[in-house]
Amino acid sequence: MNDLSVSVVVVSRHRPDHLRRCVRALEFQTQPSFEVVLVTDSETSEVLTDLVPHDWVKSAICNEANISKARNIGIGLAAGEAIAFIDDDAIAEPTWLERLIEPFSDPNVAASGGFVRGRNGISFQWRAEEIGADGVSHPISIDGTAILKARPGKGVKTQGTNCAFRRDILIELHGFDENYKFYLDESDLNMRIGQAGHLTAIVPNAEVQHGYAVSSLRGNDRRPKSLFEIGASQAYFLKKFGRPASDLTAFRESQWARLEAALVKGLLEPRDVRHLRDDLEAGIVDGHKRPPTSKPDWPIPSPFKPFLSDRQAIDHCFIASRWLSRRRAYADGKSCAERGVPCTAIILSPTAVFHQRWFHDDGFWVQSGGIFGKSSRTDRIWSWLGREKRFRRERKLLQRTR
Repeated sequence: MNDLSVSVVVVSRHRPDHLRRCVRALEFQTQPSFEVVLVTDSETSEVLTDLVPHDWVKSAICNEANISKARNIGIGLAAGEAIAFIDDDAIAEPTWLERLIEPFSDPNVAASGGFVRGRNGISFQWRAEEIGADGVSHPISIDGTAILKARPGKGVKTQGTNCAFRRDILIELHGFDENYKFYLDESDLNMRIGQAGHLTAIVPNAEVQHGYAVSSLRGNDRRPKSLFEIGASQAYFLKKFGRPASDLTAFRESQWARLEAALVKGLLEPRDVRHLRDDLEAGIVDGHKRPPTSKPDWPIPSPFKPFLSDRQAIDHCFIASRWLSRRRAYADGKSCAERGVPCTAIILSPTAVFHQRWFHDDGFWVQSGGIFGKSSRTDRIWSWLGREKRFRRERKLLQRTR
């Protein structure tokens, strides 16, 4: 167990329901002590006491739609020696934080990142990657937790919804560059960590599930609503790291291909494509003009404020249920959550339906699907396991992160 003090920063903008679920899942972390810092817009701040008891968290307001600025505000409030970040539309597995900070037992490790599963809770949205000075990421192969030093001109990528950094390194590197309002923000930091010669750990079993909630920039189906900040951030990133104009040309072409693919799928109309291409170009012009940002003026943080200071380590409870009895399983899961017991309801139907995992609003995890259905990409299309064996199999798989 790493005895480093830890702060968890969550930035949320106009998504109180997602924030409630994110914070609720943090109640069941196996990490014995940590604090939670919430940085929200004014409207969410007004209802914050309805989402989470005030004495459990630190909070601040950032009304600007700028995740880098909001995260820097969070860094200013955080008293932990390590600071972890998770998005408001993400759910942390119970062992997430404990495993994410474990590599910091090596004093040379400055950052760590975990794996991210997508909306269905099964498929991986992000694993291990390397980021280049052209802003393009490429997968890298690792076997278990890997402590890596960035290659020249590269950075070891961490994902903004699942990463942690030493606080003193964040202060030394001036935190997040506020010219990145939501895109390439942690990639820029990854590059600077690599340039400084620090190590980054990638921890596969430190998992979160990320939902891609609706925002002013994308729809529920990830349909882009604006490409201005993507263009601006990419142009600024390339300028900052001294890249040639050909990299910007390659970026344009990749974004145009993305729009054409969305058009073919019926997600966009031709007029949307024209608008988004103009939006991208306007952003690129703006990004070229952005001057370097100044060093954030951080105050001395307030004392460490433990989240749920009376929390006790409790073994995870697994409930086996048939599909027709799911309401009873949900009631049992809710009862466990109210008693502070982490719980997963595994609900199996007599079908070959693919499995899904999610976090219930009442504070427990659910996995549902067919007895004969796939629960991972590597499964066969049909499983011949019986109900009891299937339950034991799924419980064993889930126990890797719960």
